[in-house]
Amino acid sequence: MTLNVSETRKYLLLLWILIASGVWTVSVPASLTVLINFALAVSMLIILCQRGVLRKAVLLAVFTMLLLCTFLLNFDFQSWMSYVFIICFCIMGMYISSFWHEGEFLNKYTNIVTIIAVVSLVMYIFRNFLASHQAGFPVVEGQEVSYTNFYIYLYCRELPNRNCAIFWEPGAFAVFIGVAMYTTLITNKKNKILKLIVYIVALFTTQSTLAYTIILFAVLMYLVQRNNNASVFQKVLIGILMTSIVLLVMDEFDVFQNIQEKLVTGIETNASSRARNIAQLIDLSVISKSPIIGVGFNEYFNQVRVIGTLFGQNWTMAANTFTFMGAIFGIPYTLVTVIGIAKVCPRNASIIFKYISSCFWIWLFVTQNFVQKPIFYCLVFLGYRASAYGSVEVKKNE
Repeated sequence: MTLNVSETRKYLLLLWILIASGVWTVSVPASLTVLINFALAVSMLIILCQRGVLRKAVLLAVFTMLLLCTFLLNFDFQSWMSYVFIICFCIMGMYISSFWHEGEFLNKYTNIVTIIAVVSLVMYIFRNFLASHQAGFPVVEGQEVSYTNFYIYLYCRELPNRNCAIFWEPGAFAVFIGVAMYTTLITNKKNKILKLIVYIVALFTTQSTLAYTIILFAVLMYLVQRNNNASVFQKVLIGILMTSIVLLVMDEFDVFQNIQEKLVTGIETNASSRARNIAQLIDLSVISKSPIIGVGFNEYFNQVRVIGTLFGQNWTMAANTFTFMGAIFGIPYTLVTVIGIAKVCPRNASIIFKYISSCFWIWLFVTQNFVQKPIFYCLVFLGYRASAYGSVEVKKNE
């Protein structure tokens, strides 16, 4: 069997992007992370220059200019490494959107996430066994919980019934599955149904509110996609009926009770839910003070400590990609990314599908902070490309 060097390189690049986007089972020294990101960005930049793509890289120039404005005008020199990282991630996104074939990045991404999801489900089934065999394995400290690192799975000590796979929390795992689920849903690949079943089961095991909404979005997009020639009334009617079935199934699994505890009871008694809501309020407060260029990383964290005390907290971690982004970089930068992420959709999709798709992508990153994650910028640049997927698979009524 001949080893395809080009394919191997692409998978290795994608694996690094995932690791740098929040894989907690792999501990990479900070110095090595800097070296790898910088080396990748420089090599990609050279290739972009050699092939004449950089001369047309208006989007990359816009991102760089907006980042430099925030960096220089806010004297945010202490956080220079964060800006360098984000520019590196933008270069990665520019490179992939320029040279990889349509749908190639996301199809390869889906293959990797499918393996991660399957492994996580196997480990989740044996979680009681893992609980009694934690000795000798390293402990990873999260913001509010701790994990035992089994290297291919993170076992949450405080919440053992929630599946976070290899990522920093169950909600983050749901985001990564959501991207793979969307890709699988709209492409005609082998084992499509089997993959979707794996994703749905994995989403339920996260017990994340985001996961439940991803499933509802998937059902809605599937109906609109499959009934392309149906009237709007038929689509709405089928959507209501199918969504009702899904809601009944979710009720059977006590999903609504889980959501109620998080959104109603949790706001008052659950520290995680309360911190998440307070974090967004703090972000909005910071945005109001400097809406155009933001306040930069250093000043943001200073203001978070001050404003956080008004809510009875000494520290609050941002939980919303877009409010955090708006607070640090300003509204113009945030709008550029929102437009890009909302455009990740097949070129020949219907208007209704594109609208639902845009809502899905924006919602996906509202509940988690992906501002400093390379996977997010890859998706943004793919969104600005003519198409991230090529043509959508459309099935007509029989």
